[in-house]
Amino acid sequence: MTNALVILAVVTAVALFSAWWKRRDGRVRSVSDQFTPDEIQAVGAAPGVPLLLEFTAPNCAPCRATRQVLDDVSALWPDVAVVAIDVADAMTVVKAHHVLRAPTTFVLAADGTVRGRISGVPDPGELADLLEDDGPKPPKGRRARVSADVHVEAPSRALPRWARRSKVA
Repeated sequence: MTNALVILAVVTAVALFSAWWKRRDGRVRSVSDQFTPDEIQAVGAAPGVPLLLEFTAPNCAPCRATRQVLDDVSALWPDVAVVAIDVADAMTVVKAHHVLRAPTTFVLAADGTVRGRISGVPDPGELADLLEDDGPKPPKGRRARVSADVHVEAPSRALPRWARRSKVA
């Protein structure tokens, strides 16, 4: 009987952790953080431009999916740079900003302020909303293909924010 209770407790704990992890994965989190110009240069980007910075790892399948989402969404914002860097190549930056897993993506404003932090594959709609709120605007009528099933529309001020989320085709 005691063994059954222990197994039940472990299964319940794993299920709760799994639900929490899935809910958190790929969501934009607000953080109060700042990248210095030296840190931005250390990851291979030019300071002074909005940046999607992905920390990646070799043989990481979610990292490849993240890169595809970042490239497709950033196609709507030509002024936004996209940089993917291996965590092993930028350990001082990784430690300074507490990157604990790959992929981790930072959305940086032109001054280096972190607008959002995403662990896992980002939701294209949330990423587009965050970029829209940051200032650079996509050309009107542009559409980026995000995956075989998901498309990101160029944001329209006429629609409410919830209606501009990613749509399944």
